Amino acid sequence: MTASQQVSSGVRQRLAAPRGHRFSRPGSNRPLVASPQPREHRHSSGPYFSTPETHSERQARLLRQMEGNPRVAHMLRHGPTPQWFEVDRQRREQAEREARRLEEAIVALTDDSPAPTRGRHRAPRPWWGWPAVAVSTTLLLVQSTVEAFGQAVFQTGFPL
Repeated sequence: MTASQQVSSGVRQRLAAPRGHRFSRPGSNRPLVASPQPREHRHSSGPYFSTPETHSERQARLLRQMEGNPRVAHMLRHGPTPQWFEVDRQRREQAEREARRLEEAIVALTDDSPAPTRGRHRAPRPWWGWPAVAVSTTLLLVQSTVEAFGQAVFQTGFPL
């Protein structure tokens, strides 16, 4: 780039943005946001030691960023999850507890001896000899049939 060419403000803004904020993510039409000012640490002087933000500070910051988002507005009006969500979770937990109790009762009523262990189980190998046995049996049957037919024809003569 030569000194005579002017650099647009958009390029300057992107180059001045911190790493990770230079380009927008796909699907977002938000303009570039200036990086937050470093906060001073409570126990030392200087802006280089920043405190980790608390949950409420982070939540407030994120809500400010997502201002105008209809899903966030709905969450603020109606709460993070609907009431049926909590009821359904409780119902599922109750059903799991009842199933566990029923299973424990069945185990208690049946014999207390544990199932015999078979040790290290290994599935049997498939036997690839079946096709060979089938072909050889068929050939032997055909040979004996042809031999018997040939003897009958040789001894009595070919019927006309």
